Amino acid sequence: MNKVWVLFLIALCLPALTQAEIYRWTDDQGNVHFGDRPPEGRASESVDVREPMRGVPLEGAREILQRPVRPQQQEEDAPPGYERIAITQPEDGSGVRANDGNVTAEIELNPALDADAGHRVVWLLNGEEAGDSRGSNITFEGLDRGEYSLQARVEDDAGQELASSEPIQFNVLRMAIPREQQQQQRPQQFPQGGAPQAPRAPQAPRAPQPQAPQTPPN
Repeated sequence: MNKVWVLFLIALCLPALTQAEIYRWTDDQGNVHFGDRPPEGRASESVDVREPMRGVPLEGAREILQRPVRPQQQEEDAPPGYERIAITQPEDGSGVRANDGNVTAEIELNPALDADAGHRVVWLLNGEEAGDSRGSNITFEGLDRGEYSLQARVEDDAGQELASSEPIQFNVLRMAIPREQQQQQRPQQFPQGGAPQAPRAPQAPRAPQPQAPQTPPN
């Protein structure tokens, strides 16, 4: 019987507890306070605690949660990006005299190329890859006369581009050699077996040798 009365009293008190008002106010330091009694001499507002809290949607939350977590040590060890990459040789719009067709190109790179991390410089000649280097220069061999475009880019060991220079234009100048001089400069080609031999002079006929007279037998 006593248990029934206790449960009955609890049931009567529950509505009173749920209907109790909660007040919110802010002090002089900007701190927010909550209490069941309003403060004296300070403005406060009633808070309906029975209303469920509603979550505020966060745009892009799914995308952020799906991003891979990068270890802090990996971020600290990551090399800095390249701030400057520019082709210094040949100069843009210049003419390069190279009778043998060999042209050397150089770049200015800041910071220096991190070859230990697998970085390399890829050179594009007329838009096509013409070679790569682990340093700041390269020599192109056997270029014909004419105009060329040149660009350099830095790639990591996975082939991902890290930085690229502005393309430049240059002309290869080669001295024209007359055809007669070219033929004189060409080495003489001999067939297999060596150089042909000059024909031998004809031999003079031999003079007849005098014969001793034969003595008749006795």
